[in-house]
Amino acid sequence: MFPYAAAILAVWLVWAIIVPAIDSAVSSDNPTAAGDRMQVTSTVSLAVGPDWNIDSGFRVGERGASDSLPAVVLTQSGITFAVEADKFSGTADELLSQIDAVDSATYGQSVLALSGSREPVTTEGGLSGVQIRFDTPRAAGSVTTFVARGDGIRVQVVGPPDQLANRGQEIDAMIDSVGTTEGDAR
Repeated sequence: MFPYAAAILAVWLVWAIIVPAIDSAVSSDNPTAAGDRMQVTSTVSLAVGPDWNIDSGFRVGERGASDSLPAVVLTQSGITFAVEADKFSGTADELLSQIDAVDSATYGQSVLALSGSREPVTTEGGLSGVQIRFDTPRAAGSVTTFVARGDGIRVQVVGPPDQLANRGQEIDAMIDSVGTTEGDAR
């Protein structure tokens, strides 16, 4: 009986203490710096806080081998901040409903069923959108949608509730910075 308990304790120590210690000791592959802006579409970008790891996406002015822009995915302290864009001709509210319908059909989960009410959002750049916040036993976060120049934009933030609370102002500022690169919201 004792060898099994020792094995379970060893596995717990590795996953609960050693792996997080190694993770925090290893530097990010592509960390953001103060003043960085990430390109969402050819005309929309957002300002990011320092020390987020760029898992996907380009800073304004960077380009890949093709002209297409990948989704912006940033991570920090267990939080994932993802921004995706695609052609869309409806409203931000319709986009949120469509995203939820697709997620329900694909994953069997409706974020709207878990969330509070839809709240209007207007960014510093003048983009109007809608946001919902959700809180489950495993994670918390928000989904914010905008429509700009024929593109539907989804900003999804998911992470541990304590980390989201610690970084709430920074995350709100990043969402608030979503705007057209030229500074108008057509």
